[in-house]
Amino acid sequence: MAHRRLADYIGMTIRRLRTEREFTLQALADESGISKSYLGDIEKGRKNPTTDVVEAVAEALGVPARRLLYHAALDEDDPLFESGQLTLEADTEEALELRELTQLARRLRPVDRRLVLELVRRLSR
Repeated sequence: MAHRRLADYIGMTIRRLRTEREFTLQALADESGISKSYLGDIEKGRKNPTTDVVEAVAEALGVPARRLLYHAALDEDDPLFESGQLTLEADTEEALELRELTQLARRLRPVDRRLVLELVRRLSR
């Protein structure tokens, strides 16, 4: 087996998370602001993504970038690290809810986003 680079593991993890969330490559590209062709090259391990790209893709997938990298390092088929070598704290329920709210808000039309914001402001008083 050829030696894999971290970029290979990151690409495989992005593809796995994308398909689990039923995103097409185009949908993830649109959501993350990364071009479809560049994202495809990342998934195939042809491109080595910057941390900014990893963060944008992770956010679009609804996971923290550190979790994406953690899972990339622990690829089940050919791990870069053994599971005992890395630990990752669990996300709090609040963090998960805030991330979901942020993700959903991005999909709203600006006028609807303003309505939701006004509702949240009123509820928080």
